[in-house]
Amino acid sequence: MKQKIMRGFTLVELLIVIALISILSVAVLATINPIEQANKAKDSTVQNDAAEVMNSYERYYANAQTYPWMAFTEDAGSEITVDDAVLYQSNTAGFGICYGATSGSSTADGTCNTTGANLGLLVSTDELKSSFVGKGEFQDPGDNNENSLWLVKQAGSGGSIYVCYIPKAKSNRQLTSKLYCIYNPDGAAAWGAGDKELVKVGDSGAGGECTALAVGEDGWSDPTFDGTVGMFRCVPE
Repeated sequence: MKQKIMRGFTLVELLIVIALISILSVAVLATINPIEQANKAKDSTVQNDAAEVMNSYERYYANAQTYPWMAFTEDAGSEITVDDAVLYQSNTAGFGICYGATSGSSTADGTCNTTGANLGLLVSTDELKSSFVGKGEFQDPGDNNENSLWLVKQAGSGGSIYVCYIPKAKSNRQLTSKLYCIYNPDGAAAWGAGDKELVKVGDSGAGGECTALAVGEDGWSDPTFDGTVGMFRCVPE
């Protein structure tokens, strides 16, 4: 009887197979890009949060015929009216999620927690669940403003309301047709009422023409409010 000769792989063949597997793995990882996928998931979560906040403003107004920021005064002591254009970062009292140390001022920075003293009007009136308070967008942003939301209301009693954020995913930063500039002539820290404006990329406003910030350019974590740098995505789009 003839014996069957069992032939295994040679070392060279094994090395070729390993090399091919490595090349395919790198190609798959480059296509999937786990960091990009994680950033897209984060953007999707923040956009859903922004939409929920937008809906809560509408419900609040339907019930109270006023907006949360109108319960406060500006730092100069003037009342905020329904006609005012306003801009608030999500950790300020006027945004409606947090109260600050001086809750009488809409521009006071709020340190959010789950106790009643620091809950904003949207939460204390049950328009939003208290679990919203623990989300990263409503904490003190420190040096990372990418984690914030911004409320922008246009001037006039029928002025549109938007809730904006800075996208993290590269693919979302490339969607220039969905990016906006925010104009605040008093500078980024001057939240509250005044000459605020939201302009879509490609359009011109009081600050000038709105141009999209390049995807790899520095500045995405340091938002510009001069009306010329489009880096915000907003709800509604």
